[in-house]
Amino acid sequence: MRAFLWFCAAVVLALLLGAGIAYPAYRLAVEVHPFAFHRVAERVAMLVLAAELVWLCRRLDLRRRADFGYGLPRGRFLAQALLWGLAGMATAALGAAFLLGARLRVAAPGLEPGIGVFTRMFLTGLASGVAVALIEETVMRGAMHTAIERESGAWAAALLTAPLFAVLHFFAKASIPPAELAWRSGFDLLLRSFVPLTHPALVLDSFLSWLAVGLILSMTRVLTGNVAVAMGLHAGWVVVLRMLQLATVRNAATAGSFWVGRFDGILGYWMIPWSLAIAAALWLTRGIWVGAAESRGGPG
Repeated sequence: MRAFLWFCAAVVLALLLGAGIAYPAYRLAVEVHPFAFHRVAERVAMLVLAAELVWLCRRLDLRRRADFGYGLPRGRFLAQALLWGLAGMATAALGAAFLLGARLRVAAPGLEPGIGVFTRMFLTGLASGVAVALIEETVMRGAMHTAIERESGAWAAALLTAPLFAVLHFFAKASIPPAELAWRSGFDLLLRSFVPLTHPALVLDSFLSWLAVGLILSMTRVLTGNVAVAMGLHAGWVVVLRMLQLATVRNAATAGSFWVGRFDGILGYWMIPWSLAIAAALWLTRGIWVGAAESRGGPG
């Protein structure tokens, strides 16, 4: 548990330091481009956390590539990540088809379908997917998992990182209107991000969605001993999620809208059976795919 608490402390400190720096960083950033404040605050917190992790990983003796989940040879790692990225997009497409078919999501007003629009949305989703998966998997299923696994075992690492993964996805999803921004806005953003967690009825569906996703990704880390599969799946899911965000809006008037949460209009209770199906498929077929994705010497 000590390693887990170290990482939790680093996250809390990064959020607090980032909150203090967010407004001056925003004032500098908008001189270049009209960024949203919550986006700037999120990037600042990530940079602070990255600086902290350099020190923390040295303290916890996380120095080798394998400690960060990169135990496979480079060529095989990239091949597995690409293969599972395609699997991630395919499985996410099934979820997207459900949302669109049930009219839980409808085309955004003013959307003009076409190859050019689709290509731009896909490239935007691809950039988001690769960046998000690279950062989150290296930290959560990489360094943090390894540190906890050394103390408490692989499955304990999976069960501890997944809830933290879910909670952190609430950060910077709120927004503050430009007219209300001030020096304290970084701390206001923290409150707006995490206070909803004190009202479970409002966010339970989204929390369970992220928790289920985190558990699936952690399971692949335990089975393979590296993050190639997790990184591919994660990136593929984000690609489709980002495209849905750009191309559609929530249709709250339709029957069955309770399946989609109010937090972001995409995640919701529908992801529970979706996640269970994916987890069951991965577990039952592990004899087929784990060998190709497994680090030399097997899972830690």
